[in-house]
Amino acid sequence: MKKVTLLLVLLVTALMGYAQEAIEVAPAQITEVEGFNPAAKRVYAELSCENQLFSTKVKVSIDFGQSTSWLSSMSESRLVDKDGKDIKFNSMIDALNYLTQFGWRFAQAYVVPNGSGGRDSMSISGTTYWILYKDVDDYSQITEGFTTRHQQRSN
Repeated sequence: MKKVTLLLVLLVTALMGYAQEAIEVAPAQITEVEGFNPAAKRVYAELSCENQLFSTKVKVSIDFGQSTSWLSSMSESRLVDKDGKDIKFNSMIDALNYLTQFGWRFAQAYVVPNGSGGRDSMSISGTTYWILYKDVDDYSQITEGFTTRHQQRSN
C-alpha cells in the first residue's frame, strides 16, 4: 500500500510540475499598449473635507504622505490658492473635478463614523475619505498643479 501511495504522490507531483508553463510576452507587445508607461509609478492620496460653519462650501485636505505635524496635519494639508488662502469647494465632487485636471483618478471612498451614534440612532455622521491615484514618472509630479498650505509656507 505504501508503494502505491508513493507512486500516486510522485505521479501527481510530476503532472503538477508539467502544468505550470510560463507564458512569455515579448517586451514590444507590452509597450504597444495604449497609455502604458513602464517607468511610471502609481502614487495614492487621501482626500478629506471639512464643512464650513454657516456655509455650503467645504475645505479640502489632501494627504499624499507629506510630512506634517500632528496638531496641524489637517490645516497644513489643505489646498490653497496662489495667495495662500484655502480653496473652498462646493462639494467633494467639485474638489475631485479640480484634481482630475492634474491627472488624479478616483479609486475608493470610505466613511469613518463620528461620535457615539449608538444602536438606536437614526442618523450616522462621519468623515468621508476619498482615495485617489495618479501615475507619475517622478515623485515631484505628485503636487503638479496644486499647492497645500504646508508647501506655500515652505516656499
